[in-house]
Amino acid sequence: MKRIKSVVLFYNSKRKKAITFAAGVERLLENRGVRVSKVCVNDPVCKFEKADAAITVGGDGTVLYAARHVIRYGIPVLGINAGGLGFLSGIERSGFKKHLRAFLSDGFSKVRRQLLSVEVSRRGKKVFGPYPALNDCVIRSAEARAFSLRAFSGRQFLSEYFGDGLIISTPTGSTAYNLAALGPIVLPQLEVFLLSPVCPHALTHRPIVLSSSEDITIVVGSRPGHDHCVSLSLDGQENFVLEAGDRIIIRRYPRNLEMLVPKDFSYFDILRKKLRWGKR
Repeated sequence: MKRIKSVVLFYNSKRKKAITFAAGVERLLENRGVRVSKVCVNDPVCKFEKADAAITVGGDGTVLYAARHVIRYGIPVLGINAGGLGFLSGIERSGFKKHLRAFLSDGFSKVRRQLLSVEVSRRGKKVFGPYPALNDCVIRSAEARAFSLRAFSGRQFLSEYFGDGLIISTPTGSTAYNLAALGPIVLPQLEVFLLSPVCPHALTHRPIVLSSSEDITIVVGSRPGHDHCVSLSLDGQENFVLEAGDRIIIRRYPRNLEMLVPKDFSYFDILRKKLRWGKR
C-alpha cells in the first residue's frame, strides 16, 4: 500500500475560511511527516514540486485551477470544499480529519476525468495552446450581439450556429455552464464531448453529445459590417480574444485527471445534495 509522503496544497486567498482551513490542513499533514508545498491560486505564477497528491481548499474554481496545472504530472487531486457549491470536491471541510488516515494510506478511490485540449490557429499558424480544460471551452461574443460559428466533428460538417456562442464541455463540465444552457447531465466516466449553443437564433438548434474520439473544429465566422469581439474562455479562467476566420481545435487531452474520493462516494448523491436533483 502506497503512503502519501508529499502534497501540493492549492488554496484560494480570497476566501478567509479557505486560508484558515488550508493552514490547518498544512499543520495536520506536517505533523504526520508529509512534505507540503502551498500554491495560492490568485498568484500570477504557479510553481510547485511534483508530489504524491494534490489537495485543493476552496470552491470549484480552485479545483479547476489545480487540475490544469497538475495534469501534466499525473498528480491525483482531492478537493476539500471551502467555497460555495463545491460540486467538484471529494469531501467537505468537516470530513477531512475523519478521512485523513485513508487519504494518507492510499485508501481513497480514484475517479478518472477526461479533459479538453484546446488550441487556436490563425491563418495557418498556432496562436494559442494547446491548453487543458477540465470543465469547458466557451466561445462567446464580448458584446450583446449574435455571431456565426461553423462546427465540424472530425471531417464532417456539423452545423452553422448563429447566436450568442457555443459551449464545448466534458462530462465533468456538464453540470456547469452546459447545464445552464439546457444541456444534459452526463456521467463523468463517459467518453464524450457536449456541444451546447448559447441562445441560438434557431428553434431547431439543441445540445448534442459527440464522441470524444473525434476532434471538434470551430471556425469563427464573419459578416460584412458585423465584425466584433469574440472571446475564448477555458474553465472561465484562461481567456483569449478571437478574430474572424480563427479555427479552434478541441480534442481529448492525452491524459486523464484522477480525482480522489472516499470509497462510499456516489455521483448521484452529489447531484441530489448539491443540485437538489429530482426535488420538487
